[in-house]
Amino acid sequence: MRPLPPDGSGHPAGIGGLLTNPSLMSALLSCLAAQLLKPLAHQYLHPEKRLDWKWAVSPGGMPSSHTAFVVGLTTALGMLEGTQSNLFALALVLSLVVAYDATGVRLHAGRHASVLNIMIAELPPEHPASETSALQETLGHTPVQVAAGAGVGLLVGLTLISLLGVLGWLPGAAATAAAAAAAAGSPPAGL
Repeated sequence: MRPLPPDGSGHPAGIGGLLTNPSLMSALLSCLAAQLLKPLAHQYLHPEKRLDWKWAVSPGGMPSSHTAFVVGLTTALGMLEGTQSNLFALALVLSLVVAYDATGVRLHAGRHASVLNIMIAELPPEHPASETSALQETLGHTPVQVAAGAGVGLLVGLTLISLLGVLGWLPGAAATAAAAAAAAGSPPAGL
């Protein structure tokens, strides 16, 4: 199967287009940054414990990588498409849903898992459920962890899109707006 021809935006079609999509790059780099910050944040918040890099691949914890992911995407779309665009509105709503889910449903699911693990540990050995594996307890986030994830996504998104604009690696009007904003030291109009 041959890739589709470029759509006129200057971006290659197919997988190459995905790998060079600035909005997707912002989301992925935001998530990666948040995941790599987790072990350092855990060490800072718990100085009595050793630096544990397993936090870099764990759900939950500080900062929220899910929130960083969607806020990185939302920030990039706001800078590239403008805050009046339907794409930005969609990304903003998605970001709010993810943040709510992280502090609501997933946080409470983790708390339920903690209680269930205690109950299972207290079962007599002959009980069929006594051999059940421990449930994952760090599933959700506190509001502070979600806010930190949003901060990571915002910072990565602003930095990446401004840098790509200055380097001239953005197509057309988006490049001009991002470069002008970076030169002026402020986000593009509409953000």
